[in-house]
Amino acid sequence: MILEALWEALSEAFVSKFAEMLVELAKEEVDMLLGVPGEIQKLQSKHRMISKVLSVAERRRINDEAVDDWIKQLKDFMYDADDILDFCRIEADKCKEGSSSTSWVRFPLSFLPFRKPLVAHEIGTKIRELNQKLEEISSWRSEFNLELTSHDRQQVTSRITRMTSPAGEIDIVGSEIEKHAQSLVDSLIKDDGRRNILVFAVVGVGGIGKTTLAQRIYNDQRIREEFSVKKWVCVSQEFDEINLLKDIFNGDKDDLAQEQSRSSLEPKVESSLRGKKLFLVLDDVWTAKVWCDLLHNMLNSCVAGSRILVTTRYEDIAMQMLAVNIHHVNKLSLEDSWLLLCKKVVLTGDEVEIQHLKDIGMEIVKKCDGLPLLIKAIAGVLCTKEKNWTAWNRVLESTAWSTSGLLEEVKGALYLSYEDLPSYLKQCFIYCSLFPKDYRILKKDITTLWIAEGFVKAEGSSTMEETAEEYYRELIMRNLLQSSVNQMAFQMHNLLQYLAQYLARDESSVVMKQHEVGSSNGLMKLRRVHVRDRKTTEIFDVLVKQDSLRTLIWRETRLSETQMDVVFNKLSCLRVLDICSSTIQGLPDSLGNLIHLRYLNISGSQISVITESIGNLRNLWYLDISSTKISVIPESIGNLRNLQSLNMWMCLPLSRLPNSIVNLHNLRSLDLSETGVVGMPAGLGRLQNLQLLRGFMLQSNRTEGCCTMEELRSLSCLTDLLIDKMECISSSSEAKAAEIGNKSKLKSLELSCTLDLQPSEEEMRRIEEVFEELHPPPCLERLSITCYFGREFPKWMAETSSSTSILFSNLRRLELQYCKYCERLPPCGLLPHLEHLDVRGAAAVIDVGPEFLVGDRAGVDSSKYAFPKLETLWFINICNWQEWHWDKGAQAMPCLKDLHLLHCPKLKSLPEGLLFHATSLTKLMIYVANSLTTIENIISLKELYIAHSRNLEKVSNLPALTTLDVQYCPKLQVVENLQSLKRMYLIDYKMKSLPSYFLKEVQRGVKKRKRVYRPSKTRKGVHTAHLEELVIRCNLGLMRKICQKASPEWPTIQDIQRVSVFSDNRSVDNGLLHLFYNKSPFSFTTNFNDTTSSSSGLAL
Repeated sequence: MILEALWEALSEAFVSKFAEMLVELAKEEVDMLLGVPGEIQKLQSKHRMISKVLSVAERRRINDEAVDDWIKQLKDFMYDADDILDFCRIEADKCKEGSSSTSWVRFPLSFLPFRKPLVAHEIGTKIRELNQKLEEISSWRSEFNLELTSHDRQQVTSRITRMTSPAGEIDIVGSEIEKHAQSLVDSLIKDDGRRNILVFAVVGVGGIGKTTLAQRIYNDQRIREEFSVKKWVCVSQEFDEINLLKDIFNGDKDDLAQEQSRSSLEPKVESSLRGKKLFLVLDDVWTAKVWCDLLHNMLNSCVAGSRILVTTRYEDIAMQMLAVNIHHVNKLSLEDSWLLLCKKVVLTGDEVEIQHLKDIGMEIVKKCDGLPLLIKAIAGVLCTKEKNWTAWNRVLESTAWSTSGLLEEVKGALYLSYEDLPSYLKQCFIYCSLFPKDYRILKKDITTLWIAEGFVKAEGSSTMEETAEEYYRELIMRNLLQSSVNQMAFQMHNLLQYLAQYLARDESSVVMKQHEVGSSNGLMKLRRVHVRDRKTTEIFDVLVKQDSLRTLIWRETRLSETQMDVVFNKLSCLRVLDICSSTIQGLPDSLGNLIHLRYLNISGSQISVITESIGNLRNLWYLDISSTKISVIPESIGNLRNLQSLNMWMCLPLSRLPNSIVNLHNLRSLDLSETGVVGMPAGLGRLQNLQLLRGFMLQSNRTEGCCTMEELRSLSCLTDLLIDKMECISSSSEAKAAEIGNKSKLKSLELSCTLDLQPSEEEMRRIEEVFEELHPPPCLERLSITCYFGREFPKWMAETSSSTSILFSNLRRLELQYCKYCERLPPCGLLPHLEHLDVRGAAAVIDVGPEFLVGDRAGVDSSKYAFPKLETLWFINICNWQEWHWDKGAQAMPCLKDLHLLHCPKLKSLPEGLLFHATSLTKLMIYVANSLTTIENIISLKELYIAHSRNLEKVSNLPALTTLDVQYCPKLQVVENLQSLKRMYLIDYKMKSLPSYFLKEVQRGVKKRKRVYRPSKTRKGVHTAHLEELVIRCNLGLMRKICQKASPEWPTIQDIQRVSVFSDNRSVDNGLLHLFYNKSPFSFTTNFNDTTSSSSGLAL
């Protein structure tokens, strides 16, 4: 329960630290002044009483209005208590200026704020008022019969880590979605002369996968090519006409900044789409009015062939919108539901275990009614339970299934999945409701906000960031957040977002227009707001009256500096302020009024000056000024003793750091990479809590007060370090003073020199000596060396701690970029856990030999694989590389999956060892390899992309290859023994006919075009009858030939299941000329209009 979690967070700080300090003071000196012990004891007593019944009250509030009102009053009390605690902390911080202590609980009494009588009296008064208010709230508890039952005493499930990642898993419904998506794409691009613009609909209940299907269609390549304009609009139940029209507008959104009426927007939107071929997805439509009353007439200016794809829960809405095609998404069968649950709970091993749980599992999935979203949500609950009947039956018997008072579609499984969360996750889940529907949220943003809001409690040796990321991963594992493939961003499903918004009602709001600001009944103060409109004066006028706001997110705001001044004066309780990408050019001095502020994000804005008053923000934890025009940071920033993260990335005008930055003793992350800063102030070594330091550099012309490499010595907590302008390090002894090798927590190290230097021999020798002394520690996981201008890589890159083990046993990622004077690559093959290797710009490398695998030293066990864990290998822009020596006797790269050879124009051939030993290689990408003539005998390869390799002649014997992409390889004549090929992409706007390696499956001389498939070992080439898809990009002349059934090109493609051809010419609606052919069911469509050919000549 978020209330319970909030109370736990506040009470821990309030009763523990605050009470500890006040009780101590009362005992010592000030009990006569405030009578604090009695007040604190009252507070503790009421806290114990109320906290016991919070879980009961939280469940009952959903369908009991009186309990709901009681909880709102209690929440308001807790926020007020937190404000007093914060005020106390701020005053304590002021009094301890100059103290080296980092704990405000253990100050000597002379440092404490209560030495100031006025401050003491103010805090004492507020504590008394809190107790009076809490007494009143507590007295109502008995009225609601809030007593703890045995069921309520059950402990919430503790965190259980699942090693497998949900990202990339293919559900039981995946293949069905793909089949339906392709069928709908076929229908959408098919010519239909009934109207200029046709409506297609996907219909099904909430959580069944309508949006997922629409996304597959929207991202389909044929859709991308067919339509000149693509738009996706989330409509939702209470859509806003103004914002919807702005979303559809095809142009610069800034042109609509002043438009706030439908009458002024409609002609502009219509004009922006006139003559365009539009594909518009209207997702989650609840009323046909969005089409019939708002969009229909306006979009008639689009050209013929435009399409609207609607997702809706109700078929009658689709019919009212005159949909010509209604696709129903069906529920899963009971058996498929069980299979999906097994996959998501990872029941894939022990058959006995699976069968033992099947009966109870079937009962659980019955409650999910065949809806994939609900099955995944309940699977997220079961993932945290023991895999036994008792644990699963407890889930089946949970009272949360029958909780009333909720929207029908979020009852049952979805609410249970929330109810099962530990308290620390409930508040994080609900906080996600602060972002609009379909909003893509970055992991680093949401975890930082959780920390700023006080939701994250680090335990043991874990940092706050690590703990927040663990919270994030658990919500993904529980299927409550929909992660991107790499888990760096997420979205929330509409129904889960509705649930989170319902639970956060009255307290948080996503605001699109004026009337949405404020709570529904006024009993509780609004605490968090995300404003979506960039400039709305009406919203501003109402918003500044919400003086209890703790979070304000107003990205891309166009508020003036004067209006910001009002915001800072009125909303003094703010903890989080995000105005990134705003047009404001300066922050007013009243910024200093936001004494409670933890999080300030002004990145990407037009701000060029930071006011001195920023030094008043003593609670500030996170400051992001990246990509701004700020040239000077005031010295007052040194007052921000609680600042832990300072991001200045891409502040190009910034040339120096304030000297006071060395006073930020709690700073853990400092990023000044890609700035104009030319040196660091002396004393940086005092920032001993730094974990991330990016952009550290020395001045080329040293002056007094400048930082030296020796300052890095004391930064023992560093996990991520980037040193720029390495050429400014004067000697090996200076480099040695940094003691990089002693940093036992260092995970990532980047060493970078300035690009395109013209070094002398002496400078090359010195940089080699400097790098030699920067020996990283063995715990390193990532190493990047950029623009190094020595002739040899450091010796430590080839060192071993014994005859069989490399020193860098934990290194997983290695990048060697633009080290253009090194003639030999280091023996990277000795790195036992290396997963990714990126070598680019190695201009002096002519050949890569055995030294790359194991080096030239004796004592290395050659029977073991080199590169035993390597998965991706990229060679890029190695312009003089000719030979890759790796014979079949040297075992290496058994796990290699992805190989890139880009801009290696002199490389003559692929090594024999690659063909024999890289048995996991599935993807090969080659670009500008002009000396390469043959690609063959890679038995595991599934995807081959080759482009601009003008001397390539042969692609052969790739039995597992399913996808072949060939671009501008004019000499390619032999393509054979590709038995598994399903998809081929051919791009060459100069070719005059289809390549000769396409084998036609028509037996010549058979009457009535009877086709006979005759596989033959003597006929080598691409058997087109095997292909499922062929995509061709060619000139208009070849396209004209392909269109004619009498041409020699037509027999080549007629047996392929699906063919798409695009010309470099444009049609009348400015789209690419194209033809689409489908073998079964037969369809042939094109926007190609050749007046020189009769219609009967087309392959129709």
